[in-house]
Amino acid sequence: MSNAPLYTSKSTVKSLWQEYRIYDNRIEFDTLFGQMTVPFENIESVTVSESDVKGLLKGDLHLKNFRPALKLDWANFLEHVVLDKSEGYVHRLLFTPDNPQEFKNALDDALAHYQKE
Repeated sequence: MSNAPLYTSKSTVKSLWQEYRIYDNRIEFDTLFGQMTVPFENIESVTVSESDVKGLLKGDLHLKNFRPALKLDWANFLEHVVLDKSEGYVHRLLFTPDNPQEFKNALDDALAHYQKE
């Protein structure tokens, strides 16, 4: 288990000045409510989603595969990452890293490397 993050999303106004980090075996979210950790073995899926508001304007209500979610920042209004997990009280997290697609790509790489070991 490494103490150095593989990827760090800069804290910006989009993330409400929160920081999101990918390690070799987990993701850590420094939130306004404290630190949250999601181990890789609990991750079911990771996707990038458009703004919920933009989707509503196009008529997409995002009802397919609906799960209640914890939104850590401005995810309703901006392109964001959707993380589905198998453990805990909340099984879906929505958050807005500085570059959602880059964050997802880095997480996909880290998950692939983790699964090989």
